[in-house]
Amino acid sequence: MPLHPYAVRISLSTASILRSLATAFLYAARCPLPPALLCAAFTLCTLYAVPCTLSTAYADFAVSPTIAVSEEYNDNVFVSPDRKTDYITSLMPGIILSYNAPFWDWDLAYNFAYRYYARKSQEDDKSHNLSMRGLTRLIDDFLFLDISENYSRVSLNIARDRTQESQFVNQSDSNNITASPYLRFHLAPKVSMRTGYRYMNVWYKDPSGIDRRDHVGFMEATYELSPKLNLTANYTYTHENSIQAFNRHEPNVGFRYEYKDRSNIFGQGGYTWFSSRNGTSSNNPYWNAGITHSFDHMSVSLTTGVQYPVDPVSGVTRETDYTLAVNKVLNRGSIGANVSYSKYSGDNIDVESRYSGGINASYELLEHLNTTLTGSIEKYDHRA
Repeated sequence: MPLHPYAVRISLSTASILRSLATAFLYAARCPLPPALLCAAFTLCTLYAVPCTLSTAYADFAVSPTIAVSEEYNDNVFVSPDRKTDYITSLMPGIILSYNAPFWDWDLAYNFAYRYYARKSQEDDKSHNLSMRGLTRLIDDFLFLDISENYSRVSLNIARDRTQESQFVNQSDSNNITASPYLRFHLAPKVSMRTGYRYMNVWYKDPSGIDRRDHVGFMEATYELSPKLNLTANYTYTHENSIQAFNRHEPNVGFRYEYKDRSNIFGQGGYTWFSSRNGTSSNNPYWNAGITHSFDHMSVSLTTGVQYPVDPVSGVTRETDYTLAVNKVLNRGSIGANVSYSKYSGDNIDVESRYSGGINASYELLEHLNTTLTGSIEKYDHRA
């Protein structure tokens, strides 16, 4: 929980800071750094730039230290038939930073996790979690630069999220850096456009993970046919540079219709053309559709879709999902339940399908004290 948050008002010029941060970002893209060193590099670049600037605009800067402590009993630490039990104590100090100015916005959240295994089933574990995003308005309401970085421990199996079952089994530390300059403008009063370039650098600490660098061009158009109905048309081109390099074209069209307050139906469909460096190619449809209907104190959502995400160790995978969710608002909290079915296909994927269900509940005990309860169950069908 946050401790002693405070906010100060400072006056900075942003031009030299942007140049310094851009230099640090480009270096980090070529050579991913541990998050603690990366945070230090960005902080030093900012502090270096500040004394050389003049006071031109006010900015809001907020800092919130955080700390979390938890105790866990795990009856299968290695998620294997040979069960080993342990008591796991976790200590997670962290910090949340927010910087907002007319020229740009920055948000950063970082925590260090230390885990102690009482029965020594596993060596004491340490991990870092960093989430950073910066939005720079180079030209007001026209030219933007979006930069983000996420460092965390991720599952190496796209079909089975091991981070929900263990702290280390079939997982790897991963760093994902993204930089995206883009334009946003109106072709007509009811037609808006967004087009630009996106660079992604994905790194895995585990050698089995496939590091990749993506160069993406995108164009998105939205037509407001009425206050309740929007039509969309998008196109994305991706060139991936990795040991499984490929090119992909993805055009699609869609709509979103709000037929009553907090109730809507949407659909999006397209076709993907995929060609790899080794000469193989494939053409496949994809879609995403759903409906949400709200009652006075309850909502029901049904969604389905087909997508082709990149698996950390096996490349492009086909994933088909169906999800039903129900949520009810209470006087001082909420309760919800969901069920879903997912089907997977692709090279080196060991899971064919997944069935899952879950519940969640929250209740406000006091004005600043909430309690939550979550539970889930999953069943997997594996390839023979």
